[in-house]
Amino acid sequence: MNSETIKAIIFDMGGVFVQTTDKNPRSNLAKKYGLNDEELSLLVFQSETAQKATIGEIDENDHWKFIGDHFGLNSSELANFQEDFWGGDTLDQELVRFTKTLKEKYQIGLLSNAWSGARELLTRKFSFLDMFHVSVFSAEVKMAKPDPKFYIWMLNKLNVNAEEALFVDDFIENITAAKELGIRTVHFKNTIDTINEISQIIDIH
Repeated sequence: MNSETIKAIIFDMGGVFVQTTDKNPRSNLAKKYGLNDEELSLLVFQSETAQKATIGEIDENDHWKFIGDHFGLNSSELANFQEDFWGGDTLDQELVRFTKTLKEKYQIGLLSNAWSGARELLTRKFSFLDMFHVSVFSAEVKMAKPDPKFYIWMLNKLNVNAEEALFVDDFIENITAAKELGIRTVHFKNTIDTINEISQIIDIH
């Protein structure tokens, strides 16, 4: 496959553009409630209400109500909990700058598993979504990676075939699902390696 077959580059959001670069706020929050980091993350991201929120079966607020009830929090305590949970997240400016250089030549997509409030939160906190030709969060279309239908939805929106797309994600199961559809992939491990790998695939000199 040569570089000229790539017409679209599709990125994941969490763990790629938005990274937890300071683990202290989340670690301190976990300790406050008698958990370790992994236990807290599992509760927030993998509980039944989290999974329902990811595919839009319930609103994000309903999931946070479950978290609040679990810890016995009032509304202001829950707001502080959320603030602390996301407190160490930052936007990868280097990846943003690189992606902007791709925009003139390639369709740029954002394909993210995220709850109903993600678009508003990211717009308010980081203001980078206008960089993408198409951005979609799983709750908005009631599909989530690694469901093949979610990838196909994005390919159709970008008007490209699978073999014309390059997909970047930090979760190997999402990479595997994309590969099975014939999409070229880059498994995100860190920013520098990812930029280099994308550049090699699309033949930037």
